[in-house]
Amino acid sequence: MIQQFTGPAVEAIAIGQRCRFDATTGKIALGNATNAGEAARGGIATHAAAIGEALTIINQGSVDVGEALAALNFGALVYVSDTDGTFADAAGTVSVAAGMVIPRWGSPTADRVLWLFGI
Repeated sequence: MIQQFTGPAVEAIAIGQRCRFDATTGKIALGNATNAGEAARGGIATHAAAIGEALTIINQGSVDVGEALAALNFGALVYVSDTDGTFADAAGTVSVAAGMVIPRWGSPTADRVLWLFGI
């Protein structure tokens, strides 16, 4: 099951960036792990959006992020990074495990995809 939300972007956001809901406006903003407000629940952008454009984010479920997880083992946790809009393989200042690497089988070799926990 995929859980997603759509709303206006408060800033320019690229596909694959980590997003959160702005506490003041309710719009979608980039998020990071530098403090509790920035690390608030959100998701990952499914497409790019300019300021004011509608943006869909996936909050929970599996997301194919290309080769971004190639260096990680299956079962590895993926965290919200201290860098705005990004994920990391280690916890940031505020430790938020966003998801984990899981296999997706479509060929003899499994692809690595991100299973979001509902970040």
